[in-house]
Amino acid sequence: MKKQLIKPEFTEKMFEMLGGMWITGCIKTAAELNIADHLEAGPQTISSLAKKTGSQEKPLYRIMRALSSVGIFEELENKTFRLNDFGATLLTGVPGTVKDFVLANLSEHFPGFMKLTYCAQTGKVPFEHVHAMNLWEYYKEYPELGANFGRGMTGLSNMELSGIIKTYDFSPYKTVVDVGGGNGIMMYAILNATSGSSGIIFDEEHVIADTIRLMPENMKERCSVATGNFFDKVPAGADLYTMKWIIHDWNDDECIQILKNCCEAMPKGARLLIIDAVIPDDSQNKPHPAKLLDIVMMACITGRERTLSEFKELIEKAGLQCNQLISIGTEAKSIIECEKV
Repeated sequence: MKKQLIKPEFTEKMFEMLGGMWITGCIKTAAELNIADHLEAGPQTISSLAKKTGSQEKPLYRIMRALSSVGIFEELENKTFRLNDFGATLLTGVPGTVKDFVLANLSEHFPGFMKLTYCAQTGKVPFEHVHAMNLWEYYKEYPELGANFGRGMTGLSNMELSGIIKTYDFSPYKTVVDVGGGNGIMMYAILNATSGSSGIIFDEEHVIADTIRLMPENMKERCSVATGNFFDKVPAGADLYTMKWIIHDWNDDECIQILKNCCEAMPKGARLLIIDAVIPDDSQNKPHPAKLLDIVMMACITGRERTLSEFKELIEKAGLQCNQLISIGTEAKSIIECEKV
């Protein structure tokens, strides 16, 4: 059989793809050295940045030059760098930051991406192979890294919260339960948008301890917490349940169990919002962010990103009805509205 000839332009393109890994190494360094924070007050020379970060000028300049070549930070005259909108995504503790997620993804998660062949051949989770425990056990074992991962999820959540609140009308619902609600950011956004609603943030006990400690004063009269495991049961009797970035964390059988527990807790007519990425059913050979996020799932946990058809199958097996798919203005997330009928 005649071998296919390799076209030079595609060799170059593959080289560019590989370069993405090299630039992510530079992004990790920028996050670890708090480069964006140092530039927030104004442009800095490489000499000043090196002093502030405890680095050597020459290698730090090479890293900053590479980052600015792809638009992350801006290089000015005399080896001076300025913060721009792209670089600002690495700021510490601001809405929309990806800094904490970068640190998690390029630290404890990263070895899993280098073991995808192991997953392809065994069907097992690379993270568990590398660390000898699953992701959730790992974060209980290393709570500081778990806290960073939680901040990373919050930073990503901030990207979509305004779209969720603007798109979906939460005002008809008197009691809202956020299943796996974590630090409460989703619930607080809902309650701030609906003056007549009350909320319950439901999560595991070690998570809820921080939720209570950090709950804003203006939420304490309208928002309560409940502890437990959504594989056992969830708080009953609410007229709206929300799950943001929960279902994609688990395999099909685990998802059906979670959804069944929600169904059992819901009175007739209650709604459930699954807020997750949805891969279009007709997207063969087309880019979609969920197709890449799915590789994160494969490398780290038992979960996966799904098409709408796959979501519907899970929802129906759990005894719920899928009402509609609602776009929130970004492909990274959609709302799947379900109902107990």
